[in-house]
Amino acid sequence: MIVGRVIELWRYPVKSMLGERLERAWLGPDGVEGDRGWALRDTESGHVLSAKKVSRLLQARASTAGREVRVELPTGETIDVADPSAAAAIGAWLGRGIELVQPSGGSERPTVEGDTRVFRGRPGSFFDSSAFHIVSTSTLERLGEFHPGGRFDPRRFRPNVVLETPDEGFAEEEWIGGSLRLGGALIEISKPCERCVMTTHAQEDLPVDRDILRTALKHNDENVGVYGIVREAGTISVGDEAILG
Repeated sequence: MIVGRVIELWRYPVKSMLGERLERAWLGPDGVEGDRGWALRDTESGHVLSAKKVSRLLQARASTAGREVRVELPTGETIDVADPSAAAAIGAWLGRGIELVQPSGGSERPTVEGDTRVFRGRPGSFFDSSAFHIVSTSTLERLGEFHPGGRFDPRRFRPNVVLETPDEGFAEEEWIGGSLRLGGALIEISKPCERCVMTTHAQEDLPVDRDILRTALKHNDENVGVYGIVREAGTISVGDEAILG
């Protein structure tokens, strides 16, 4: 059964920085290839930084060029994260000592700075929980009905895939436990995606709006979208149909 269509596809090469829109991507067991491939780690605490606490990270954008990952700072400076001077330049902008790190790929769970506490992330990666996140236009529209003055823009929720869906309400939550075919990939829809304060921060043309999270809490237990587990790897593209099996 066709339940929607891919209208946006996103990757976030550096954890908690703005990401990049894609036309197609390889989807494997660790999600979109290159997603959260880097993070900033505080040299004093040893904790991975997150925009949950350091909202300024959402002023920087990470993108890929071939095998390179670049960070564009709001100062206009563009930095190759593999450059030996990159950590010093980004740290100077943030006003703290940082190092640029890649996932371990093992069983170790990194410590991540949240807004009120430090927590353990997904083993061997820089994801907070699952590695693949889907949100539907139905969900964003429904939340917008409850808070008409808010902008429930997909960028606030950092999904990998935005699906245009014809149904009303929180459509994707009805798929939990089922399998979704997107292009060449098969995804098991595993659980709702619980949101955090990061959705309320300003980024680009989106203003600070604390009622974004309050609305999600009041009307959908703080959930926006769903997580998925990749059961069959493959290429997904904008325009692909979402087929529920």
